[in-house]
Amino acid sequence: MVSLTWWKRETTEENKVRSRRPKETAYNQERMKAWDPKTSSLIFLVLGIILSSFGVFWVVVNSKITLHKNVYTDLVNILKSRGIQLDYTTCHEIESYNQLETMPDRLIAEYMPRKFAGQSLNRWKRANGTLTFDGITKNYTLCTIEFHLPADLKPPVLFHYHLTNFHQNHRNYGTSRHDRQLKGESTSLDSIKGSACKDVAVVKSGNEGEEKPIYPCGLIAASYFNDTFGYPQRINSGPREDVFYNMSKDDIVSRHDRFLYKPSTYNVTAAPVDWKDSPVVPPPSWAERYPKGYHKGNMFDPSMDESFMLWMRTASSPRFAKLAMHNDHDIMEEGRYRLEIFSHFPIQKSGGRKSVIISTRSLGGAHNPFLGWANIGTGAACVLLSAFFALSSLWPSIPLVYHSYPHENY
Repeated sequence: MVSLTWWKRETTEENKVRSRRPKETAYNQERMKAWDPKTSSLIFLVLGIILSSFGVFWVVVNSKITLHKNVYTDLVNILKSRGIQLDYTTCHEIESYNQLETMPDRLIAEYMPRKFAGQSLNRWKRANGTLTFDGITKNYTLCTIEFHLPADLKPPVLFHYHLTNFHQNHRNYGTSRHDRQLKGESTSLDSIKGSACKDVAVVKSGNEGEEKPIYPCGLIAASYFNDTFGYPQRINSGPREDVFYNMSKDDIVSRHDRFLYKPSTYNVTAAPVDWKDSPVVPPPSWAERYPKGYHKGNMFDPSMDESFMLWMRTASSPRFAKLAMHNDHDIMEEGRYRLEIFSHFPIQKSGGRKSVIISTRSLGGAHNPFLGWANIGTGAACVLLSAFFALSSLWPSIPLVYHSYPHENY
């Protein structure tokens, strides 16, 4: 049956006004909410106040710590921390032999509260000491430093070695390692040669020039820091015997780092006299430590050397400190101490310096002294931007009345 109202529907459709107007929505009509200069001004003002306040707090707190005999400005601001830093880079250059002489002030840094400030006599000497590696005894430079600790150090007491101008952050250096080899896999010669170990991957051994993989391979392992530190020994002026302040070399790395290293599965069965038959060789720079190479009784085990694990965790700056020892229970009492160091690491060849730092743990850890002033500077910049946006919101904008205005040149 045909509807009798069909003509009405047709008439209604003809009377509709056709329009290309977009839909009445915020997106189509370009009415989306957005930041304006007033909002930006408020955000930058709040950020400026927060950053400046933190920077001022940091600088004020650090000003309570006085540095005497400045060596490195980046170690001055250790928040609520006490300690002493001793630079022994040039100990091997001391002219006198086995005779204590005054240590230059520029090589000693003390960061203590002002009430402990004062001048003290610190001395050092160069001598020879013997070390035995794999049955072979040799003489090495023994640096002895006698220093005065002006105040007690409460536990935990940390012993760091500090290097400068050593670029562990170089892209070629930081990747020069073989992770599967360090995890205990007996990786093949071809795998080592094709890895990121590059120049410290294989060596030619024997008269026939047979290539053997280096274990552990890579620049990081080859440059392993090898100075040897003794425990600080308190020197008593009375009838009492000198006492060592014992420190531990364990638990200096995280649990995650320990999982990255396993004992090697290379089949090293050669006897000490047949060490040339070993399938792997140590890095050439480890010749003093392994004068007979690897054999059944001395294979290097990275899972037992936490200092090696810490060295393999490369630093992000050419100036860095790494933990060597610690004491979490005993107070290191005020007084005079003797510290013996076997100096092997040739940092002077790169124009850098090396030192030891004995200190307590700080409230915020070891920080860059620039941190406080950087926050103040950033906060000041935010306040200036806030003022700029506030003024720009007061400046009247030119209304876009004519569509041809953007295309006109004035």
